[in-house]
Amino acid sequence: MKMWKMWKIWVVGVAIAVAFFTAGSFVNAEAADAVKGGGAKDGAKDGTKKELFVIRTQIQSVHNEIQIAELLGFFEEEGIKIEYVGGVEGLSTLQMLEQGLIDAQTNTHPNRAAQARIAGMKVRCAVPGMVDHPDYPHVRYFARPDGAVKTLKDIVGKKVAIQNYNSCYDGYLRTYLKDNGLPDDVEWVTLAKGGHAEQALTQGLIDLTTTHPPFGGIAARAGNKEVATSWDIFRSPAAGLAVHIFKEDFLNAHPEEMKAFSRAMYKARKWNNEHMAEAIALVGGALGLDTSTLSVEWDGRWYSEEPGFLKEDIDMWFDICEALGYWNPGDVEPEDIYTNDYAPTEKL
Repeated sequence: MKMWKMWKIWVVGVAIAVAFFTAGSFVNAEAADAVKGGGAKDGAKDGTKKELFVIRTQIQSVHNEIQIAELLGFFEEEGIKIEYVGGVEGLSTLQMLEQGLIDAQTNTHPNRAAQARIAGMKVRCAVPGMVDHPDYPHVRYFARPDGAVKTLKDIVGKKVAIQNYNSCYDGYLRTYLKDNGLPDDVEWVTLAKGGHAEQALTQGLIDLTTTHPPFGGIAARAGNKEVATSWDIFRSPAAGLAVHIFKEDFLNAHPEEMKAFSRAMYKARKWNNEHMAEAIALVGGALGLDTSTLSVEWDGRWYSEEPGFLKEDIDMWFDICEALGYWNPGDVEPEDIYTNDYAPTEKL
């Protein structure tokens, strides 16, 4: 119960590893057609092979727009190539960023950047990602139909699975407990790999999951019951805001490449929202999942349609995290952790 307090000293990172990643992983026919339609290029328009600028990031383990941008050719069109780097034992993803093992920590939340700044790291959120949505929530909470947890108020004293200690795992639920005057008395069970929590729930080893796409369908098809979502707790898109973090030295050294990266990600966010079924199958296949088990109903994820960050979204994250004691007011300011310098200048 005391582990969350370690946030005040350093970021407690759990490197989420998956067995393998390959762009050639199976996707269904509909998604395969979408890839062809995306027009991935072999080189420049004149037929010559152009050198691509490599950006290294951690291996992806949940639904994400990075693989969409990659598989649909958006990165290559912008002269960018993504290189995935596996986790290093004993290092969080932010520590990998600090040590130069990766160029970006992708698909995380604003609190990571804030806590890194407090720890002395010169980093900024440079590109927005996912946001919460009532129909496509960031987190779904599943319990067994015959279990003791019927609503989130029942999690006191129960076992709740998390992938790591972070705002969207224990943090969201601790906010719920605090807002409802309930004791912060939960047994957090760390299951780092996607899908393991849903399996543990079905086996009766835990009482509640903190399920992220694309694993909602797995939990539902096993007969488990969704008792709430992250949207039920905050009712705001901002609460689900995902970010992509870079060191300031990297941003300053490669401004044009960062603008290109941002343009490709913006295209991918829009494409995901407009082609939800294809996006789920595309990324699910790249993650090595059986795409026949995925669905928009349970596994959809919504992305920001803004070119850059909204100040009020970052401000909300500060309100949430300061209330949880992640840091004290004044330790770091909202404007210190993000930039819109590389955002597209026009909406798609």
